[in-house]
Amino acid sequence: MSRISFVRLFSVLALTFGTSALSASTITYAVGNCRPNLASFSTISAALAAVPSANVIHVCPGTYNEQVQITQPVKLEGVASGLSAQAIIAPPAGGLVANTSDVLGNPVAAQILVNQVASGPVNISDLTVDATGNGSSNSTVVGICYQNSSGTVNHVATRNQSIGIAVDGGSSNPLVTIENSSVHDYDFIGITVEGLQNLIPDLTAVIKENEVVSVGGGNSYGIQADGNVTVANNLFDSNFTGIYYFGGGAASISGNTVVGNSGTIGIDIFEVSGDHISVTSNKSVTNNQGIVLEIGVGAAAVQGNSITNSTIGIEFNCNPDPNVHSNIISDTFEGIQQFPNYLAFPSNKYFNVGVEVVPSGC
Repeated sequence: MSRISFVRLFSVLALTFGTSALSASTITYAVGNCRPNLASFSTISAALAAVPSANVIHVCPGTYNEQVQITQPVKLEGVASGLSAQAIIAPPAGGLVANTSDVLGNPVAAQILVNQVASGPVNISDLTVDATGNGSSNSTVVGICYQNSSGTVNHVATRNQSIGIAVDGGSSNPLVTIENSSVHDYDFIGITVEGLQNLIPDLTAVIKENEVVSVGGGNSYGIQADGNVTVANNLFDSNFTGIYYFGGGAASISGNTVVGNSGTIGIDIFEVSGDHISVTSNKSVTNNQGIVLEIGVGAAAVQGNSITNSTIGIEFNCNPDPNVHSNIISDTFEGIQQFPNYLAFPSNKYFNVGVEVVPSGC
C-alpha cells in the first residue's frame, strides 16, 4: 500500500470513528409513542431513571400524571405529533406531595423539581405544567422549581399553582434563564428568585419575554426577586405588585409592562448597601402607585419609565435618591409623593398631573 493510500485510509477511519463517538455521546429517549425510532417510556420519570442516562428526552403530546424530579443534566422538551403540540404534566391520582422545602423549611410540592444538578444545565421547553386538582393542602404548590441548578426554561406554560416558577441558588452559583413563557392563574407568585428574601447573591437569574398573569386580586406578585437578577421585556398583569425586588445584589429591571388596577403597585424596590439597581424604560399602567422606593433606597437609577393612569406616579418615601429623573408621568393625581425637599427638583416630564411633586419636609 502506498503512503498516500495509507494516509487516506487513516483519515477516513478517524473521521468515521469521530462521527460514531459523537453520535454515541447523545442519548435520546421518548416519552409516549410519537417517536418510534427511539427507546420510549410511558412516564417522564421512567425515562429519567433509564440507564444509560438520557441527554435529551422528547415528550409526546398527552397528559402525564406524575411529579418529576431531575437530578442530572438533560434537555426535557415537548414535541409535536400530528395536529397536537401540547404535553401536559398534571398531578398524579393521589395528588401532589411535598418533595422539597423552601429557605424557611416550609414544605413544597413541586411538579418538576430540578434538584442540586451541578454537573451541567437542565433545559426545559415546550411543556405545560398544570396543577389543577393537585390535592395538596399542606404544601406550597410550585410548577417548576430549580434548586442550586443551572438551566433554561423556554416556551413553557405553568398554571393553577401557588407559585408558577421558583429558582434558588446555592454553592454552585447557578445561572437560570426563564424566557418566552406563559405563567398564569397562580394565587401567590408568578416567578420567585432566591426564595423568601434570602439576600445571598448565590444565583444569577435572567427573566425575559414572559407573560405573567395572576388570577387577580389578593396579595399576588408577578415576580418576587432577591440577589442578581435581570428582568427584561416581560408583561405582568393583574397582580397586587407586578415587580417586587428586595435587594441583595445587582438588579436590572427594564422594558417591562406592568398592568394593574386602582389598588396595586407596579414596581416596588428595596435596596441593601452595595446594591446596584436600575429601573429603566418600564411602563406602569393603571396601578395605584407606579414605582415605589421603599425606605433605604439611595442610589437606584430610576429613569426613562412611563407611568400612566395612577394615583401616585413615584413614591419616594423620603429617600435621598438623586438618580430618579427623565421619567414620563401622565394622568396621575400626584406625580411624586414624599419627595425630600433638600434634593434638586426632579427633572421628569409631567402631563395631566394634579400635583407634580409633593414635598414632605423630610
